[in-house]
Amino acid sequence: MRLAAIDIGTNSIRLRVVDVPVGGARRTLDDEKAYTRIGRGMSATGRLSEDAMDDAIVALRRMLSIAGQHDVTDIRAVATAAVRSAENAGEFVGRIRAELGLVVEVISAEEEGRLAFLSAAESVPIDGRCAVIDIGGGSVEVVHATDGQITRIASLPVGAVAMSERFHTIDPMPKEDRRRLAKHVRKRLAAALGDENEPVARLIGSGGTVNTIAALIAARHRLNLTSVHTFEIRRAELIHLLAPLSRSSALERAGMKGMPENRVDIIVAGAIVLDETMRFLGANELIVNARGMREGIVIDMVARERGVDASPDRMQAVREWGRRFHTDYAHAEQVCRLALQLFDFLRAPLGLVADDRQLLETAALLHDVGYHISYERHHKHAYHLISHSEIPGFTASEIRMIAGVARYHRGAQPKVRHESMSELDSRERERVSRLAAIIRLADGLDRSRGQRIDALDLTLTGSMLVVGVCGDGPLDVEVYGAQRKTDLFETVFGTSVEVVEAGERVCPGTEAVPRASSEGTAT
Repeated sequence: MRLAAIDIGTNSIRLRVVDVPVGGARRTLDDEKAYTRIGRGMSATGRLSEDAMDDAIVALRRMLSIAGQHDVTDIRAVATAAVRSAENAGEFVGRIRAELGLVVEVISAEEEGRLAFLSAAESVPIDGRCAVIDIGGGSVEVVHATDGQITRIASLPVGAVAMSERFHTIDPMPKEDRRRLAKHVRKRLAAALGDENEPVARLIGSGGTVNTIAALIAARHRLNLTSVHTFEIRRAELIHLLAPLSRSSALERAGMKGMPENRVDIIVAGAIVLDETMRFLGANELIVNARGMREGIVIDMVARERGVDASPDRMQAVREWGRRFHTDYAHAEQVCRLALQLFDFLRAPLGLVADDRQLLETAALLHDVGYHISYERHHKHAYHLISHSEIPGFTASEIRMIAGVARYHRGAQPKVRHESMSELDSRERERVSRLAAIIRLADGLDRSRGQRIDALDLTLTGSMLVVGVCGDGPLDVEVYGAQRKTDLFETVFGTSVEVVEAGERVCPGTEAVPRASSEGTAT
């Protein structure tokens, strides 16, 4: 089936067309956007202007034509804050139906927040206490969740367009007006969420303001990003950006690298709203969800069509992404299984980070995607393919680390001057080196690519790790392959490694994941 989602926002109208094959992952076929600013002037009149409605209908007609060219089977169009609050919303929706034959659903603030959350949940891990904010032109939705379950949705009428029309009437924006805006946002946040809030463990943000701030910060750091999706905004960087941004004229802002033309007049107010919201929620970092609410509409449509839960599965997404490159699935799964056995055994004695287990799992499943380009330097090709991917459920920094781990499954040992390490901080470089040491060893354990090893018998005594292997047939190739790839492990952990055939004592009926015994032997 082919579906189209249309999001009629205060500042823009956006279309996404997706193909959803039976039993397969959805694929985006087309994207279109139009900056119609349907909510312009509403702060003064409370009504949608005739010109704004005309512009919106022209854009929607074009989008329906695009959807028709893709033979879509279902379209869902939703309108948000501006239309929701306009006195003449019924007239606008009626015109669209009469002139275009399109039924527009004017959704509630709660539904808007839910759709923003669905989009965020597919792109970023949402374990524990987290919040999703969607900064639109007319409103800001704040969604609190615990362990993936929404606990509260609040909507505040402090969107970038609305606040710009109210507070940014002089350019550059006077300091007193900036203070008034910040105070207004704080009052709205306190009224909607209460004065006392525990800091959220993770904050995800979407909307044009968030995307633009990310692009401006990336440009200041001279990062050549293909997308700001899952880019991490640190509040300290936002504060440093706010100073020159708030003092700038429209002409100066237009010349800033990363600044879209349609955001020049509303970005200052939007940035202040973002800063105050992050401060109120106690968040020092925000992860960008560049796909926005329209992706939530798509997710919801697919779930309804299939009659399934819309909750994302990170590892399923990883496997589906890897299959695009026609990798050796059996080898990848074997390396993944052995790498996780090593990780689970070594986690406590070597102080591995529990959260890194899934990074290792992902890197193991994708370590050979570089073969899609060529055998030669395939580890480097894997790094570039993964680092430029948008695998759902991982942040930009996590994807960089996954790419680094995959890159070092063979070849030279990690060095700070390498491209794959230079963009990481010291802690991230250490994590990559440790996980790469494990995946390198696991890759050697399937040297024949025949998945001959059934289990590992592991012993760690002092500074010596003995890896006993057992399985069907002669394992001399696996022993040889693994022993040749112990170099990084020995360097990183300061531990010697010996790989031997373990014999029959652990072969029959051995469980897939070994458990460390009190003597330090996996049984």
